[in-house]
Amino acid sequence: MIDQTCKSCAAKSTIFDYNFCVSSLNNSPIALPSPTNLSSLALVPMLQALDNATATASTIQQLLISDDDGGFRGACLRDCLELYEDATDRLEEAVRVFITRKELGTVNVMVSAAMESAVTCENGFRERDDGDGDGGGVMTWTSPIGGENHKLFEFGQIALCIINMLSSSVTSLSF
Repeated sequence: MIDQTCKSCAAKSTIFDYNFCVSSLNNSPIALPSPTNLSSLALVPMLQALDNATATASTIQQLLISDDDGGFRGACLRDCLELYEDATDRLEEAVRVFITRKELGTVNVMVSAAMESAVTCENGFRERDDGDGDGGGVMTWTSPIGGENHKLFEFGQIALCIINMLSSSVTSLSF
């Protein structure tokens, strides 16, 4: 089931990482029996995204404690911390809504918002202004949490793909 799901998702997107999908779905963060349906499988990447967001917020806090010079990097990290705290809240709610109400559209929006937090965080490090007010500038900063941002985005892609599969099967069954 995992292999087929990841193949189906990879066929729908040029940026979807099939190998990451298989590896992630085979390494659930909670002790679950092997997923027997898409619904149980969808929970795995949502929980992995939640674990990632929580751990990344903690990493950012540590970076701010040990290495905040009050400059651009510190400002970016403070923005990222706020974004990741919001992402954690959204993912907690997404899991709760998915388990209790199965409102797939709501879950989709919440997971998408968490993914956007990772993208916004990463982009913040790239937006150093050169001071002339035109928003331009050279990219001189590298995000210290780029890997975490990328993983959150990838976990979100997997979750959204499976949620969309579930939405499609619900729609096709209702006719």
